[in-house]
Amino acid sequence: MHDKRGLEMATNTIVAIVLGLIILVILAIFIQQQVTKGGKKFENISEQAGTEQDKCSSLIFGRFCTDKACDTSKGYVEEAGMWKDCQSPKHCCKKA
Repeated sequence: MHDKRGLEMATNTIVAIVLGLIILVILAIFIQQQVTKGGKKFENISEQAGTEQDKCSSLIFGRFCTDKACDTSKGYVEEAGMWKDCQSPKHCCKKA
């Protein structure tokens, strides 16, 4: 009878370890997916930031392309230059 009690404890320990490993695997998969999503968002933000000198649209420099003339009443001025993403008749505007 003494060995039966030890066998039950060993079985319970093994079940707890297996369940813990299953939970760890599920968490690892979830974390990996979240890191992948975050990396894709970071790539998108870095593309929008656009620090290239021949690109008008840039979050860093505060420029954007528009079909209309820049709205001077809101403090925008036209940025002169040759822009590969802002071809004629578009205008490259920047906050003054």
